[in-house]
Amino acid sequence: MQTSVLELIKKLEEEIGPLSKVQRALLSTDGSVTRLLEVFCNAPVGVETKSQKIIAASDTIAQSLGISIGEEVNYREVDLYNKTTHDVLIHAVSYAPLSHLPSNATIRLMKEDEPIGNIMRDEMMESRREVLSVGYNNFFTHGLQNSDLNRQTSCISRLYRIIHNNKPIFLIEENIPKNLFSEKKTVWVKTPSRLHIGLLDMNGSFGRIDGGAGITLNDPGFDFEISESDSFILTSENQDITGYVYQVLERLQNNGFVIPPVHIHINQHIPFHCGLGSGTQLALGLVSGISTILAKESNCDELLSVTGRGGTSGIGSKAFFQGGLLVDAGHRFGPGKRKTTFSPSSVSSQAGIAPLVGRYMIPEEWNFIVAIPDGLREIYGKLEEDIFQKYCPVPVQDVRVLSHLVLMKLIPSVIEKDLDEFGAAINEFQEYGFKKCELGLQHPIIGSLIESMRNAGASGVGMSSFGPVVYGVCDTGSSDVISAAKETMNNYCGGNTILTKGRNRGAEIIC
Repeated sequence: MQTSVLELIKKLEEEIGPLSKVQRALLSTDGSVTRLLEVFCNAPVGVETKSQKIIAASDTIAQSLGISIGEEVNYREVDLYNKTTHDVLIHAVSYAPLSHLPSNATIRLMKEDEPIGNIMRDEMMESRREVLSVGYNNFFTHGLQNSDLNRQTSCISRLYRIIHNNKPIFLIEENIPKNLFSEKKTVWVKTPSRLHIGLLDMNGSFGRIDGGAGITLNDPGFDFEISESDSFILTSENQDITGYVYQVLERLQNNGFVIPPVHIHINQHIPFHCGLGSGTQLALGLVSGISTILAKESNCDELLSVTGRGGTSGIGSKAFFQGGLLVDAGHRFGPGKRKTTFSPSSVSSQAGIAPLVGRYMIPEEWNFIVAIPDGLREIYGKLEEDIFQKYCPVPVQDVRVLSHLVLMKLIPSVIEKDLDEFGAAINEFQEYGFKKCELGLQHPIIGSLIESMRNAGASGVGMSSFGPVVYGVCDTGSSDVISAAKETMNNYCGGNTILTKGRNRGAEIIC
């Protein structure tokens, strides 16, 4: 059995990189986990029960525990924590068939916050542990004293059974926060994504171009860890994205950013080239995380300078640092100015950062539905550059309308939490300026998607950046809007929908 556990751990390390000795011990131990934790932490370990109830065994649970489907099982969800620091050490979920447990053990299990190992020791229950699987996931861990600790945490995990008198008496899943027991310094990075409502002035006759408005979202976002390492390692739960990450790292190096030997593991990502700002969020996340690993203090401008981002729109960079509804004023335009041509951010690094002229809190009760159609043309690179050159300048009257729309309708609606007015502003924005050009280049499915989501009850629907992401906003009726979006996309070639909230803070960088 021990060889099997070692093989499981070896396979896990091939996916996420080397584990520490402590992590290997916790995944493979056939003894008391609580006792191991006390030794590793040099502190007493407590148990806090989060949830406990009697449930009927499902097919899977019954098979694992050798009982009948529907038989009574004690379900218990607990945090094992360091009593000195109050850090959560392990989040565990256990299933115990009442028919297999001694009566006194059952009473103690259901009434007391104490480790299972202690109960078995006191009740003199000889046993063995059988590890079924080990893995890696994101798990929602709960802070014991500070609600700010509640967050998604990268964990290594194991599933095992405890056998007593040749019968399974516990099926236990343990989730162990990876950063707590790493021998290497580790930084956890969680970024938002952004919706780009649109560019304001792609005419330039007033001496500025670009400018725009955008919304920061909770999801989707990048979630990755950066750890000290003897050599550079890049791993991901989705191997398809590593090529894109390498491209961003190469761009950072070309801009003078030195990448040390670190292990970067990508847990989740923003879909690329679809209008959610993946490039800016990834670049800033990598630079910020690596700088933290190196204990290098850098301000926002220094971090942005090596990413080369923000040369057209400043929304993505401000979303990373601050969150909220954001409005920027673009760049000085003309001979000898910051920008002399109409161009996307990818080729406008010399333009510098667009000044932020407004940041506003997005109402928490608003829901955002993000629809991402499959199989559509991605607009970036040379194609994007050519579009800017072909369709700019836009009519100056459109610039006046959009500027008035942002100042007198979009911003006030957020301040006053007027969803209908906000939705109306989003709808009107699609009809003018460069946004009208962007929409005109899309597959007909985009127009159908916008119409179906509006008809299903979304207060406002628009396309983010060059798309193909379409977003809707509502307070109630989200399920109807999602259903309409799915039906429309399925009539073409499918797609995904995400229900999320606006985000009023920037990225999280956690040591």
